[in-house]
Amino acid sequence: MFRKSAGLGVGLVLVFTLAALIPGPVLGAGSGAPADTGKIAVSAWQAGLIALGYYLANSPWLFGLAFFTLYRPLVAGFFVGLILGDPAQGTLIGAAINVPYLGFISAGGTLPADASFAGWVGTTVALAGHLDPTKAIPIAFGLGLLGTIIFYARMSLDSIFAHWADARAEKADIGGVALMNWLPGQAFLFVASVVPVFLFALNGPSYVQDALDRLPLWTVNGLIIAGGILPALGIALNMRFIFRGSAIPYFFIGFIVWTATRGSLSLVVIAALGLALAYLHLTFVRPVVTATSEPDRELQSASAATSTAGSTAGSGAGSPAGSGAGSGVRVTRGDLLRSWALWTFFAHANYNYERLQGTGFAHAMTPIIKRLYTTPDEIRAALKRHLVFFNTEPNFGNIVHGTVIAMEEQRANGAPIDDDAINSVKSGLMGPLAGIGDTLSQSTITPILLALGIGIAGGTASGSAVPTLAGATGNPLGAIIYMILVSVVIVAIGYTAWMQGYARGRTFVTDILRSGTIDRVLVGAGVLGNMVLGALAAKFVVVNLAPTITISGAQLNIQAAVLDPLFPGALALGLVVLTWWLLRRVNPLVLLAIFLVGSILAAYPFFGPGQSNASDYSYQACTSSLLHPYSPCGAPPAPSAQP
Repeated sequence: MFRKSAGLGVGLVLVFTLAALIPGPVLGAGSGAPADTGKIAVSAWQAGLIALGYYLANSPWLFGLAFFTLYRPLVAGFFVGLILGDPAQGTLIGAAINVPYLGFISAGGTLPADASFAGWVGTTVALAGHLDPTKAIPIAFGLGLLGTIIFYARMSLDSIFAHWADARAEKADIGGVALMNWLPGQAFLFVASVVPVFLFALNGPSYVQDALDRLPLWTVNGLIIAGGILPALGIALNMRFIFRGSAIPYFFIGFIVWTATRGSLSLVVIAALGLALAYLHLTFVRPVVTATSEPDRELQSASAATSTAGSTAGSGAGSPAGSGAGSGVRVTRGDLLRSWALWTFFAHANYNYERLQGTGFAHAMTPIIKRLYTTPDEIRAALKRHLVFFNTEPNFGNIVHGTVIAMEEQRANGAPIDDDAINSVKSGLMGPLAGIGDTLSQSTITPILLALGIGIAGGTASGSAVPTLAGATGNPLGAIIYMILVSVVIVAIGYTAWMQGYARGRTFVTDILRSGTIDRVLVGAGVLGNMVLGALAAKFVVVNLAPTITISGAQLNIQAAVLDPLFPGALALGLVVLTWWLLRRVNPLVLLAIFLVGSILAAYPFFGPGQSNASDYSYQACTSSLLHPYSPCGAPPAPSAQP
């Protein structure tokens, strides 16, 4: 099963990548970037590849890395750009869309928005429709909310397939349980993903462009303004996890360094500076151990609750093979690797509301069950006890699996370990490890590496101008470097946790918590992350106060004449900090709606020239809207100019 799954995964990736690299004429489109003729064309082949990419982003076929790679708009933009013939611009658009999703977290069967749908379809709409990347941000956000329909439909329907697995378990059918974990759920996901995304990719750019053409100019400008404001939401969402304690000043240092150098330093250089400061911080500042105190208390409670299981297991639940198994049946290293690979591939293949990762856990245990048990009754009992509810972070949480494998091995060799003991270990450890794992993988590692990738991808929106990235050239290396780095880190965490869980069990977690290693890692990552987030805020968040007053014939714009000379970017910084404060009290989706509606309303020409004709560019003279780049009073810009 593992070889077939790995072969299918590699085959899909190769087909997708090679097809993406085929020149445009072969796919029925022009080579290179589309010409600015107003004609929008996405061929059926291209739409099919984009739809396949979206499916792969939500599938298990990329060794469990799809969520960290293809799911992210930065990476999706790169591949959409390859498919449509302009990977540089696709990467730039994907990077712009990804900034508001920096704080994106999906845990416990919840999905606030579908970042993958926003990335694949949003980049397609923007690239094929020749939209400025900042216009793509609010459009992509709306698409991301639509994408949650697919997720929630999948989570509901997959519960049925868990019961199909139960029926196979009653027959002691190990292969049937494994098949029910991935085949029906992935068949449904393929249809539910490919069909709507194919239609969106094929027809969406034309519909979106037609809609934008019909909107008044001030409304379109409102979308551009929103493109400069919405990144504050993504940055603030991520700040909730690292903007704390002694690491807070580094956010402002990153912002000031970027602003003071006017973006002449790359984000990679600022990240390197952040690493150096993190080392100095950990060397000279005594860390306050708070990051993992709550998981530590929960873990101690879990250890107490499962102490009976450990004491009855001879050398303990986390003992390596053979230490308590005597000369009986043993799990081989090959069994461990196959089990780890199956979990890494298929942990979320049948993710559902009833069991969450339950069928994925049973699937991962199939090589272990084959090795340890021979009679139908033993196999049936083992499958049934591992088909129950389970959910944890699928990488750091691998400690649970290793511990359970060791317990199963000891049970098969006569140790008095019953179903309750094994399930109590699973339920006792999965919660604390989920908290630690999500903090490390989703809240720390992924956003920091994404921020680096976005910085390398290019595109700057800072200062007192509305962010205009149309003239910028993206760098596909931003997406490629991010994919490589995040893949190496995530796989290393998952493998180490699995093997250490088998060798040392839950004592590995308590030892590492008591040593303070995780706290030091989180503090150091907080310093680095705050530096990068501060620079990212200066780079992408833009706020402009447009109203200008005339005193004795002199024009006075508060931002241009007062704020920017004193502290460039002060409004953007204030917006980010305010958003972080509001997120502690307001739902992110509500705040998103407020920002979007407020941006559009603030673009209306309430006063000054142009208020009688909202489709006229003349309202830029004297900056007649509330949030608009400052423009001196005088003759209006030429109608051919673009906002």
